[in-house]
Amino acid sequence: MKKSLILGAAALAAATWAPLADAGEVKLGGLYWGRWQSFDANMVDETGAADTGERYVQRLQLKADMVASEKSHAHMIVRVLDAANIEGADLGTASDGGAALNQVSVGTNLADPWEIRQMWLETEAWGFGLKLGNMPISLNDKILVHDDTSSYGGLLLSKTFGNVTAVVGNIRINEDMANGASVNDLTAGGAVTKGADSDDSNLWAASFFGKAGIADYNATLAYAKLGQASDFMDVLETTCGATTPCVTSDGSNLWAALTLGSKFGNINATGTLVYEDGYELNQDITGSEVSNMWSKSGALGALRLDGATGFGDWNAYGFVSSQGFNNISNDNMTWSSTWDQSGPGGIDLLNTWARGADTNTSASENMTGLGVGLKIKTAGWTINPMLDYAAVTRNQTTAASWDSAVGGSLLLSTQIQKDTTLMLETALINPQGISLTNEDNAYYAQAGIKMTF
Repeated sequence: MKKSLILGAAALAAATWAPLADAGEVKLGGLYWGRWQSFDANMVDETGAADTGERYVQRLQLKADMVASEKSHAHMIVRVLDAANIEGADLGTASDGGAALNQVSVGTNLADPWEIRQMWLETEAWGFGLKLGNMPISLNDKILVHDDTSSYGGLLLSKTFGNVTAVVGNIRINEDMANGASVNDLTAGGAVTKGADSDDSNLWAASFFGKAGIADYNATLAYAKLGQASDFMDVLETTCGATTPCVTSDGSNLWAALTLGSKFGNINATGTLVYEDGYELNQDITGSEVSNMWSKSGALGALRLDGATGFGDWNAYGFVSSQGFNNISNDNMTWSSTWDQSGPGGIDLLNTWARGADTNTSASENMTGLGVGLKIKTAGWTINPMLDYAAVTRNQTTAASWDSAVGGSLLLSTQIQKDTTLMLETALINPQGISLTNEDNAYYAQAGIKMTF
């Protein structure tokens, strides 16, 4: 539990060793992932060509570990190409905007080729572990925080005391300017002044990992400080108008989370409880660039179960979040491939449904979910069926919106060569709503090949 939560993506597969004289070593790895998709991810009934989609998509990702010594090393994950449609006889153009595939100029569509997703340093100083950069972070069973191949920029310090490991850090939620400095300006008709020493948005967190009796635990306290120079506070100020100054004090938010995991006979159980004491907004404001829109207070409870059967494995999950609950990172919870999938052109059916269901635009807010699945291995294949249910915890409007959904998915995978896997996947969501006039099932069916190296 400690290693997976603290080190995050340190499990990078090393495929090639390239000694660099006395400078250390470099481990290089990565993946290529291509898939064909047929889908209707919109749950509103449509006609004609808008009703369904079909595409070939691909991703190329490189991973590098740069090792100076046993305790000092750096890591980098680069997306060379992501979710670009495969098109054209000579690879001259791509339908993502017309940029040639052999160009690497950032910003010419193609989802910004050569995008650095993660880059950080790990070392040890005076007995403390140190991580600096844009790094993967997962806390409290990947519910409070989960990077999902993105990253969080900041500084983490760790120290082990007996059976307890403490991690404290500062995470940069939002930088207003590219150079990290805030901006000197006057807003709201000169009523609000933001000096150059004003900081942007920060998350201060302390997380503890250990074992108490038969249970592993992860306890976290996180405090978000929203400076006046942050984009979030800019949104608040600009909505007040030139003649009505806004409140100039900074905003804040607080999360407390506890995760307990243990084994009872043949069943592994992991439970998580999160309380969020939110920043109260007096206006309905949109456009914030800082994760979710923070408002009110709320709580989330979740339970995961898994175990072995005579023919494979089984798993189950359940969660409920209150109407006012907001997570640190938007839609970071991943429960099953029915709702959310990784890879190029990944289709997030749960988040799509949640936005249509008026749940504060995030699948981690004002939601209740249940699911059960199997993993069966036979004749070289792994078969993973899932059955899922989701509902709005509390309906916020009486307009035409969905209040529940039933879904299911099926994944079949087999290794066709060493480190090369063929995957066949399908999922179907049936939304149930307050208004049934324009509802439509959503689905995806896809075949993919993933090679890791």
